[in-house]
Amino acid sequence: MVQNSKMYLWIILFVLVWCLCLTDEIRAENTLLTGYKDGFYIRSDEQDGMELRVGGTLQGDYRHYGETARDNRFDIRRARLMFRGQLTPWFRVGLTYEFQGNETKHLIDAYGEAAISEFHSLRFGQFKEPFSLEWQTRNKGLYFAERSMGYSLGPKRDIGLMLHGSFYHDTVNYAAGLFNGDGIDGSSGGESDEPELAARLVVSPFKASSAEWLKFLQIGASATYAQIDLSNVDLEVKSSGMTGTGMNLYVLGHNTKFGVIQNADNRIRTSLEAAWAWESFALTGEYFRLKYTDLKPSGKPARDAEFSSWYVSAMCCLTGEDFVLSRGVMKPLHPESVFNPAEGAFGAVVLAARAEYFTGDEDWINPVAFVSVKEADAYSVALNWILHPMHRMIFDYTYTDFSDPVRVRVNPDGNVDYVEKESVLTLRFSTDF
Repeated sequence: MVQNSKMYLWIILFVLVWCLCLTDEIRAENTLLTGYKDGFYIRSDEQDGMELRVGGTLQGDYRHYGETARDNRFDIRRARLMFRGQLTPWFRVGLTYEFQGNETKHLIDAYGEAAISEFHSLRFGQFKEPFSLEWQTRNKGLYFAERSMGYSLGPKRDIGLMLHGSFYHDTVNYAAGLFNGDGIDGSSGGESDEPELAARLVVSPFKASSAEWLKFLQIGASATYAQIDLSNVDLEVKSSGMTGTGMNLYVLGHNTKFGVIQNADNRIRTSLEAAWAWESFALTGEYFRLKYTDLKPSGKPARDAEFSSWYVSAMCCLTGEDFVLSRGVMKPLHPESVFNPAEGAFGAVVLAARAEYFTGDEDWINPVAFVSVKEADAYSVALNWILHPMHRMIFDYTYTDFSDPVRVRVNPDGNVDYVEKESVLTLRFSTDF
């Protein structure tokens, strides 16, 4: 792991040096422009010239639990450095490196993109699989400390090839691709699985309408399909307070209450989504479903494993800024006046609320392990103080109720701590530059 991390750092340094060398070559002929717009940039002054963007994310958390069995703690949730570049008007590159966590696959984005036309592009490398409004929306466009429980049922980043774009002036957005199906850098894949098909389609039927209250209404659907091997049966579902810890509210892996799984067939994931924004108010909702087919434990007949989840969320900007849905995702909200007490400016304030529900497959739960629950429902209230497009504070309270006890830890005296609910307050300061 350490050796791979050093290799990734050398790759990033090489890209930076290469870009600097190129800028030295063109400096004699062109003026370089620098500035900030959704990231710091260096750009050639010629039309459609080369461009390098540097950005990053740093999120510092403090979590306080209402249950005495849980440990309150500080955490670095994310610490990322991002590079985006345009070599020509028809070719772009992207790199994202994660510094947080000893067990993190540190190189999380590494892709090239060729523009087929103004509205359609072909991306290849490692990046997000096309699936779900919540997953495709950047962290800056989300208003809760963590994504919903249904996020665990969908794909994450993977290595593959994807065609994406839009039709009819952003009325129809699509993305479809072929991926390894193993996660970041082949993190879980074996030798006998097949490539995964993934696609997402979003329609905004009133995008060109003169009715402003219908302009940002969109509906969509996503799906993935893959023939898998045993290493791809690696489900871990987490609540908001379990993210970044070793706890889960549902676990399905190679070893089950029936013994070791000897065979697996298909993995099918689907999602339905809807979103609407009008001025300073927005609604979003999704339904997720995950199905493993023909999982065969040792000495037992094969059977399926099915999971589902949904969420509904509402956001209101108390300072009057507008929410915007574009290219199938929620765009980050920028305050009309950035934080400057000397001039009486204090940024933007967004109040958000969310309800969500998860259902696990009861047939695959080991009742004596206390690591999986049949059902979980959660409610979140979050206050976002956006001081500047680059700085935000989040105060998120989430209550989750479990249908079954979940084991927290085994104490030195042999006693076991369990929880049947989770109440967690997350305080986050986020810098996105």
